[in-house]
Amino acid sequence: MKVQDVSEKQAKPIDSRLMNGPLPDRHCTDIICCLLFIASFIFMWYIAITGYSLGKPERILAAYDSDGNACDLDLPDYPLLFFPIIHPDYYNKTVCVERCPANTSDTVKCQTNKNITTCPRDCTKVSVDTSVTFDFTSVTSMQNYVDQITSQASKPENWICLYGSQPIFSRACFPSTALEILNQTSNFSSSIDLNRLTSWLYDLSIAKYIILASFFIAFGLGMIYMLILRYLGGIFVWLTILLYFVGISVLAGYTWDQHLYYLNDYSQSASASSTNAADNAKALEYLFYIEIAWIIFSIIAFICIFNKIRLAIGVVKTATLYVRDNFSVMIVPPIIGICLGILWVWWIVSVVYIVGLGDIKGDGSTPFATVTFDNTTRNMVYYFMFGGLWKQAFLLALNQFIIGCSVCIWYFNQGPGQSYTGNLFKSIYWAFRYHLGSLAFGSFILAVVQFIRLMLEYAKYQAKKMSGDNKCTKCILDCLSCLVACFERFIEFLNKNAYIQIALTSKSFCPAAKDAFESIWANTMRYSLVSGIGAIFTFIGKLFVGFATVLFSYEIFINVEPYKTELASPVVPSIVCFIIAYMVAILFMSIYSMACDAVLTCFIYDEELNKQNGGMSAQHCPETLREWFDSTQSS
Repeated sequence: MKVQDVSEKQAKPIDSRLMNGPLPDRHCTDIICCLLFIASFIFMWYIAITGYSLGKPERILAAYDSDGNACDLDLPDYPLLFFPIIHPDYYNKTVCVERCPANTSDTVKCQTNKNITTCPRDCTKVSVDTSVTFDFTSVTSMQNYVDQITSQASKPENWICLYGSQPIFSRACFPSTALEILNQTSNFSSSIDLNRLTSWLYDLSIAKYIILASFFIAFGLGMIYMLILRYLGGIFVWLTILLYFVGISVLAGYTWDQHLYYLNDYSQSASASSTNAADNAKALEYLFYIEIAWIIFSIIAFICIFNKIRLAIGVVKTATLYVRDNFSVMIVPPIIGICLGILWVWWIVSVVYIVGLGDIKGDGSTPFATVTFDNTTRNMVYYFMFGGLWKQAFLLALNQFIIGCSVCIWYFNQGPGQSYTGNLFKSIYWAFRYHLGSLAFGSFILAVVQFIRLMLEYAKYQAKKMSGDNKCTKCILDCLSCLVACFERFIEFLNKNAYIQIALTSKSFCPAAKDAFESIWANTMRYSLVSGIGAIFTFIGKLFVGFATVLFSYEIFINVEPYKTELASPVVPSIVCFIIAYMVAILFMSIYSMACDAVLTCFIYDEELNKQNGGMSAQHCPETLREWFDSTQSS
């Protein structure tokens, strides 16, 4: 007789039509949401085109003088902004000049304003008695000189400095000596020195073939890691649990040893410090009892969830089998990633133009523009921000649905006497033909939560500007941000499982989310263990692929010609190899994580459906999960 697992809550009956897997009889879901999504995208394009035609982003990027004039735009003969006084207290005293002065004796034309009534001149000619030597050998000496001059001059606002400078970003003049100072400072020379940068680029050009090969090396390591999980995943989990018990036992033993040490110190000492020793001994004794209680609790909990841990290991192994049998699924995340990149490039460019629809001007207090919006423009900016979050969430939902649906089709083609043929394109077809509306609905809810979180961050920024470092306000806003962040993670988890339900049952988003919640509630421990163990293996997998690729590449760089002799340093090429490998690992692990959740959901449905029909085990159980079933049977 099979040992019944009564620790989970009773789940509601499951549609018997799912006995053979996802329902083939599909229908379009959440059509209204699909139409609203399309309409929102069209409206985003309308806003963007309005920004392209009427916006003035160049005024946002312009530099402004003390009168609020934009250099080059308002004053075409004076395209560059100059700071006559190199001091933080005088950064509001700016002037537009025709070109950047080359040295202290140069002469330039400028457009005078309310703060700068004469064009720049040589600071060394200021007739003020000062003991501070005027030179630009350091930023500190510049500021000390200005401090000394302004403390003695009757009207310091009427004089201005002329110094050697260079244009930066074609907007403003930057002190030439400041650049020299950076190059002469050891803290900066190693990171921005031109010769070092040239050396890095040369190393990258020499190592380009190994860098390219690192992509394929990481791919191979990813497959090796999946193979390791297939055969050694269980060993890793049990070893981790063993190390956990060894660790807390060693900690308890150390606590008791320290308790005896202080107890012995108390018994042998008659000084006033013996009181502290007695207190420490008593505290450590109580701590030891707490640790023993925790060990006992852990052992009991381990015995209670022993079978669920074995099930979680089986799910992890099954996810690796799915990746092995469905290697073509590897193309899905990169394509979605490219789409996300295109989306965000377009979104960022468009936002600059849309913000350019506002009233842009300089107020004279800073060299930067201030932008004010009317209600219409402000709403356009807010909508475009929300639309970007919605489109991002939709693409991620599409990625999750395609992978989850592919897992569901694969799972129910397992079992004795069954064979599997790839169904990735069927998953893509179902997503675009039937369920775009449901994906739009789920992503809309997530985007709303993310937008609220973004607005809370903006509120925190504004509150800090208005009230300074107000501890009460900061605490309230931080608590709200934490709550919204937790709710966002809950929505992400629920959405992911709702998409799996949609793939199985072809239901609309709300009924699917309800079924997902009920399934999670009825199998809380199973989902928790699978998510926890899966997260551990995902993290280890990223590190394994990343560092193993770097180690392999580094060995080539230091031992193989021509890299051994021609590379100035293997560090920068190795870092690039690690970044590439880590991106590949993220690709593998994103599929693996989604596969774990989908396999568990399919297993639960398979198990319950067979129980409803008088069976003893899941009919479509893959071999890795069948091992778990066989071990839980007894006669």
